[in-house]
Amino acid sequence: MKSVKFYLPVVWFLSLFLASCAGFVGSSNYLHIGQVGVGPAQTYVYECSDEYTFTVNIGDNQAQLFLPVKNITLAHAFSIPGAKFNTGETTLWVKDDIARLEIDSVMHENCYNNPAKAVWVHAKFNGVDFRALGNQPSWILEIVKGENIIFADYNHKISRYMFDSPEPEIDSSAVQTVFKVNNKEHALLVIITGTPCQDSVSGELFYFNVTVRLDDKLFKGCGKSLL
Repeated sequence: MKSVKFYLPVVWFLSLFLASCAGFVGSSNYLHIGQVGVGPAQTYVYECSDEYTFTVNIGDNQAQLFLPVKNITLAHAFSIPGAKFNTGETTLWVKDDIARLEIDSVMHENCYNNPAKAVWVHAKFNGVDFRALGNQPSWILEIVKGENIIFADYNHKISRYMFDSPEPEIDSSAVQTVFKVNNKEHALLVIITGTPCQDSVSGELFYFNVTVRLDDKLFKGCGKSLL
């Protein structure tokens, strides 16, 4: 049963490509490296003491609130200390990485941002279709279908590389997607395989094993589709 579970997301990811054809802060988890999307909006995934979870995207003097059952846009309101957003019976207070949310006369307090989750949602909001990361050294890969592939690694300093996104080579029998691309200075090979993968640092489970070769350097890690 597990083989079906991990195979289906890969087929889904591959089929979407086929259809279209006819700072680092100690850990690579905490950085969205792409330059897609507009505006300086920030994304947060808040986990509250009462086990209530919500996502919010803040920018342009408003907060887009993504709740388990509905989405709400809140306008910015003057408030000291911290930022306040409200509309009707919904009010959000944010200060640093802590928030509290009042909705339908229910107060959710002690809500702390989970940056390891928020960076994936933020990348999705900014148009990233697939994202992967690895360790030793830390690295991140982001693919925007039909636009660009961005790779960054960290070994005492951040090195960032951008490539045009080509049409992938797809091997359905091997459940594998391959990108081969060059820019003026570097060659990049990305192999995405539909087998389960566990991050070596966080222990998080992913649907995809990812191998990246940048020139003569090899990187291995895990990834997931954000589509």
